Amino acid sequence: MTTRAAAAERTREALLDAGLEIAERHGLAAMSVNRVVTAAGVAKGTFYVHFPDRGAFLGALHERFHAQVAAAVGEAMVPLPPGPERLRAGMETYLDLCLRHNGVKALLLEARNDPSLADQVAMRSQTFVERAEPDLRAMGWPDPASAARLVVAMSAELSVTETTGGTEDAAGRAALWAFLDRLDLGR
Repeated sequence: MTTRAAAAERTREALLDAGLEIAERHGLAAMSVNRVVTAAGVAKGTFYVHFPDRGAFLGALHERFHAQVAAAVGEAMVPLPPGPERLRAGMETYLDLCLRHNGVKALLLEARNDPSLADQVAMRSQTFVERAEPDLRAMGWPDPASAARLVVAMSAELSVTETTGGTEDAAGRAALWAFLDRLDLGR
């Protein structure tokens, strides 16, 4: 990577970091290009060098966060064979990461309703569905894809509850783990 390319990447990351900070403090509705460039300490034109518009910027925020989540979830699941322990390890990693990075609260809450992000949200959810399918298959589910969609939806809802509350929802997690125990048809 050239020095110029490295500097451009650092600037892009600074813009994304500023966006997460703004999202945490003010929500997506209050996120303007002006606010982002001011927080990042760059000129407004610099924003448009990296992102064609606000929608592309929000998409990049969403993509970066989910790439980090996917990597962490994959790392947690890799050493385990398909089944309930592997599924729970992935879900716990997802929930813990969302809670630790509370700056994504606005993304988790508001991205669901942003038409410009709808395709990305659906694609990211599908990635986690595909990761959960082998576990549900190993647990004896005849239609693991449908069950995986429901498990992903439950964990996403719990994540929203936790990020909104700013703390782990122990009762919610216990209920989710109880559901998973009941989903294990292979026992």
